[in-house]
Amino acid sequence: MNLLNAGQTAAFLRECSDVHILIHRSPDGDCIGSGYALYAVLTAFGVRARVCCADPIPPMYRFLIEGVEFEEFAPQTVIAVDVADLQLLGDLREQYEGKIDLCIDHHISNTGYAAANFWNPNASAACEALYTLLKSMQFPITKQIALCLYTGMATDTGCFKFSNAGADTFAAVADLKRMFDLPYASLNRQLFDVKSKGRMALDARLMQAVQMSADDRIALLYLPYVWMEELGVSANEVDGASNLPLQIAGVEIGILVKEQPEGGYRISMRAGDHADVSVICRHFGGGGHVKAGGCSIAEGTPEAVCKMLMEVSEAMLNA
Repeated sequence: MNLLNAGQTAAFLRECSDVHILIHRSPDGDCIGSGYALYAVLTAFGVRARVCCADPIPPMYRFLIEGVEFEEFAPQTVIAVDVADLQLLGDLREQYEGKIDLCIDHHISNTGYAAANFWNPNASAACEALYTLLKSMQFPITKQIALCLYTGMATDTGCFKFSNAGADTFAAVADLKRMFDLPYASLNRQLFDVKSKGRMALDARLMQAVQMSADDRIALLYLPYVWMEELGVSANEVDGASNLPLQIAGVEIGILVKEQPEGGYRISMRAGDHADVSVICRHFGGGGHVKAGGCSIAEGTPEAVCKMLMEVSEAMLNA
């Protein structure tokens, strides 16, 4: 992996032109926050830029993109943010593979696909890595950039509940809070607490059908796509459901298996105090963090896929 330090990355950003900023499919608060924060930074430098994603931005994050309109142009520079692996680009992979000049990321599972990388695996979020970069550059952070950066750090740490929220994370948030009086209470409620009636009903249905390992240390939820259709729940609404299994006392590995409308399954995993789900996700061609990861499985019946995930998780937990 070709690593750049903060000074080299800052020079790259100041000298680049006509930038396409890539964020991963099924966009979350961190990739959206870091992508649109970087867009604002480049715009301040007078650089033409746009954020590109294979999937629409979920409604709950629309407050980060209000008033932003992109023009069409061919890129001279391509930067990926919060993208650990090319497969996470979804339908954009074919267009940009082999053309990514810089990756700004924090995933320990980053595959080093970009020509150059500003990579901090100790950061809680790509937004935290970007914050440290902007601080080293003495860049004048605006209120909108602060909103983007806070959202990324808050969502990737589960509102600062996960173990990846370190001292530097809290220091960064404290700095942002000193700069701007952001509506933290209402932001956190919107990001973490508010759910539609359909999503509440879906959560109840999922928990009623939870599959447990023999020792009750692994909990798996299987989400058929037809349930989402029946309850009127969009794909964007179910991201937080991956945290539900860990609400069960004693669970060390929580697994959410989401059936996809086009076929196949997307799997999200969460870990308690003693598990490393990044290892399990890598086994299935995915990746992520020690406490949060994901992967995809293209084929198999729901029963076979769930059984396989359970067996591999049990073997790795007990290794």
